Amino acid sequence: MTTVDQGGWTNRKRLLFMPDGRPMAFIDSGGPGPVLLLLHGYSDSSRSFSLLEPWLSAYRLVMPDLPGHGASAAGSGLVVGDFADDVAALVGALGIDRCLVVGHSMGAMIGMTLAARMPETVGALVLISGTLRPAFPKDDPVTEGILGLRDPINPADPFFDLWHAGPHPVDRSFLDPLSHEAAAIPTSIWQGILGAFSRLDLTRTASRISVPVLCLAGSEDTLFDVDHRRALAAALQDAKTVLLDGFGHNPHWEDPEQVALHVERFLQGVLVAEKENI
Repeated sequence: MTTVDQGGWTNRKRLLFMPDGRPMAFIDSGGPGPVLLLLHGYSDSSRSFSLLEPWLSAYRLVMPDLPGHGASAAGSGLVVGDFADDVAALVGALGIDRCLVVGHSMGAMIGMTLAARMPETVGALVLISGTLRPAFPKDDPVTEGILGLRDPINPADPFFDLWHAGPHPVDRSFLDPLSHEAAAIPTSIWQGILGAFSRLDLTRTASRISVPVLCLAGSEDTLFDVDHRRALAAALQDAKTVLLDGFGHNPHWEDPEQVALHVERFLQGVLVAEKENI
């Protein structure tokens, strides 16, 4: 395993231009194994998976900045389906015929949408802190914090300590640039996505997923709690669920080694089963 160079993360990004001319940024690790498409969460960027990357070096990791995040420009729509369209375009432009998808939070929602739409392309799905209905409670401090953001957003705003909080400490050398990237997102995008979440229900989408699914969740996730986890498990046809005791909404930041171990075990099982069925 190697140490992640957070300072050099942005310089590794490549750009793909959408049909309307918008840039979509991504990192391609060029690893030797199967393609692993990593989709980050709301307000994050590809950097969200930087701590996980060294533990999954056997795979070719493709890590986009989702529209409106990082170095990727937003399109005209801010719903999960719009983001899935752009990710599908990226996969096609890179000539990827088959991939395994890992999505965190909003990225898990996008991953479910892709798996339901493209089962011939998505071979398996890992959902980290996933949910079917991400509506944020109106009286919650996180919701109030998002609605209270004003441009230009200060990356030192105490809101980010609340937004990125978890039961286990995470290195500031990772969190500080992540907060700077989140602060660079205009409030119109922050609040536009929040509004889109209030209308989203992925229950039917989940019921159409036929590929193997692993659900990873922290027992102390205060954003998507036990009710979210139960609804997700009930909607999926055939999913394995692993509850990470004592972890929060961002377990891949809190303990990337443990999360990578669960991902690796699951994906290796999927790949072995695929070979046996050839």
